Amino acid sequence: MSVVEELAVRPVAQWLAPPSDPAAALRACVGSTSLVGLIGAWAGTGAVITADPIAVSTDPISAIATQPRLVSDAPADFVGGGWFGWIAFDGPSHLAFHDHVLRLRADGWYFEGLVSDQRDAILQARCEEYAAALEQPRTAAIGWEAGPFGGADPDHHLSAVEQAIEAIRAGDIYQANVCTRLGGTFGGSSAEMFAAAVRELAPAYAAYLEGPGKTVASLSPELFLERRGRDVRSAPIKGTAPNVEGGAEQLRRSVKDAAENVMIVDLVRNDLGSVAATGSVTVPQLLSVQPHAGVWQLVSTVAAVLGEGVGDDALLRATFPPGSVTGAPKSSALKVIAEVESSPRGVYTGAIGFASPVWGAQFSVAIRTFEIEDGRIELGVGGGVTADSVPMLEWRECLDKAAPLMSAIDARLDLSVLPERATPAQLAGGVLETILAVDGSVLRLSDHLARLDRSCRELYAQPAPESLAADIREAAAGQPGRLVLRAIVAPAGRTLRATVTRASAASVPDHSDAHTIVRPGGLWRHKWADRSALSADEASVSCPVYVDADGFVLETSRGNVFVIGGDGELVTSPLRDDLLPGITRRALLDLARDTGRAHVIRPVHRDELRERAALWTSSLSLAVPIRSLDGTPLPRADDLVLELRESLLRGGGVVR
Repeated sequence: MSVVEELAVRPVAQWLAPPSDPAAALRACVGSTSLVGLIGAWAGTGAVITADPIAVSTDPISAIATQPRLVSDAPADFVGGGWFGWIAFDGPSHLAFHDHVLRLRADGWYFEGLVSDQRDAILQARCEEYAAALEQPRTAAIGWEAGPFGGADPDHHLSAVEQAIEAIRAGDIYQANVCTRLGGTFGGSSAEMFAAAVRELAPAYAAYLEGPGKTVASLSPELFLERRGRDVRSAPIKGTAPNVEGGAEQLRRSVKDAAENVMIVDLVRNDLGSVAATGSVTVPQLLSVQPHAGVWQLVSTVAAVLGEGVGDDALLRATFPPGSVTGAPKSSALKVIAEVESSPRGVYTGAIGFASPVWGAQFSVAIRTFEIEDGRIELGVGGGVTADSVPMLEWRECLDKAAPLMSAIDARLDLSVLPERATPAQLAGGVLETILAVDGSVLRLSDHLARLDRSCRELYAQPAPESLAADIREAAAGQPGRLVLRAIVAPAGRTLRATVTRASAASVPDHSDAHTIVRPGGLWRHKWADRSALSADEASVSCPVYVDADGFVLETSRGNVFVIGGDGELVTSPLRDDLLPGITRRALLDLARDTGRAHVIRPVHRDELRERAALWTSSLSLAVPIRSLDGTPLPRADDLVLELRESLLRGGGVVR
């Protein structure tokens, strides 16, 4: 029998002091062993603080099932103690049993204890220590220094998002939460840092926990699980917009964010349903727009009644890790996460909280969470990826989530990327899709329409006109041979107007002789109808290949670039603001996945391009070999390119 199971306890509560700042009370307890401070909506009151546990578990979920025996009734709404700590997403977890807490309620601070004969005198002394600390709180602040934060590789995150999209398109998953980690040096008082952040951000589930060699300072707004009696609820957050003017309405209208949230709600319903009484799972709140620490977010609530005999350990096993930070289906999403993320998550996206033998259990999702260890501080950030996610916007969502946290701890983020802006001429001219039809069959129409719709929503806050799909099909119907369809959507007053035209397609070039041009930035993530800048470059050189200031390859003026390895491996650059997410680029990556061909999304330097066989892709030409670059002949792989071209044609719905 464990130390905890041997205890026979009497729940005791004693008023100590009037209400005061919970962050100051936490600071007053610094120096205790395994200090825990929960501030916000925990246990329905202002704060729960505890320290000096009597037992520590190496198997946290199993430990939660082990509780002391109550020998008398508890006062109303009593916590008293229990298992407190964190359950890591991966890596070491830490849960310890505390037989007392300092608790802030509406009328003041209380000492609540699970008093046993063995610990009676110790808890009386502890109660006196808390009372003295509240009477004379620490006033001299100890400073801290965090960051600057860096370490995350934007290109790797962009690639990881695309790999998740690829798995979604292949039908392996519906959604995945893709994360990265920021980090820097840390010195000074972590408790002071946490207290300052809580005062500025006031998160619902702030938590400060000291464990073996590690301190966790969480500013989470998200409830993972709350159990009172047999009733349990979860409040998943999924869907984010910057907290700027119009941000709430933007989020309210976002089809992508709503779809993300609903998918996770279904996942949580299924998780809870596996341990709930039949027919008891409900969704009391769906898609509520709420403000949280510099962003607007969509929040839903799922509730259930636990089945007979289901304990907190079984509840956690059925639901951990939280669905909002994994994806759907959860088991498949976890496999994708393991493949695409570059480092372990640690405590981040795990759970933080407590399980009391009296009150019940409550755990937050460990997001907006700093982990401090060995003079370093790290912060995980991420977001949900769906089929229509835009990699650069997913990266920016990470930065949007990190920014208020950096500000709250007086730290600097070295990875901020200023968004590229569209020019007035680009916006006025509208967005374009050039689509290939062969013998009346339109290739990859759904992908073209999806890209066009994403651009319209992002640039003009309106969907693409509903008639567009029918107009394109009508333009292609009955037309023999290769046909180019040009669909342009442009502003016309306060609305968007679509026009569709057609022209005979030029023959596909056998090869291209390419020349590099440094692209000085700009927003090229959308396919602009205004091609004046591209046309000017095409007038100066044949087949311009754009590179950035550091010499990394972006795209040609007509399509995306792939480098071909010696074993036929396909390598292409991550999607950024300064290159187009090509429809045929995505189709070629899907083809590689479907046929088992090696393919990689990573930065490609101009020097590497000069040494490898290469091709460029577009919706009209499909795949074209690059014969030379800046006058230097490249290795040739024409047979492979021709094979890929034919496969792309068949994959687009045309049979030869």
